[in-house]
Amino acid sequence: MDWFYREVRWGYFSVRDVEEPLHEVKVTKEGVVITMDLPGVRKEELVIRASEDAILVEATSKVGGATVRYRKLIRTPIPIDPDRVVARLTNGILQIVAPPKEVGFRRVKVE
Repeated sequence: MDWFYREVRWGYFSVRDVEEPLHEVKVTKEGVVITMDLPGVRKEELVIRASEDAILVEATSKVGGATVRYRKLIRTPIPIDPDRVVARLTNGILQIVAPPKEVGFRRVKVE
């Protein structure tokens, strides 16, 4: 029975094209903090793109001899500054800190 479970489990994963990693989103005083589980991913295999309202994470890794592709689009609860986003990958845990977008006012001329 053990071999059957192993074959069915890996067969299931090999059919799926892209996995969605587990993640957590928090809003703190630093901004939006996203923690994501990416087992087996190296920095060279990780691509992060940021806009004012979303962060896209794409990665590939080898797990159990099979190539696993991760992809996740996360909508941020508040507008962020994409130029100041910082990411750190440690032991398969990705932490992204996205500071909030600063609101600035400009003077409007009245005609």
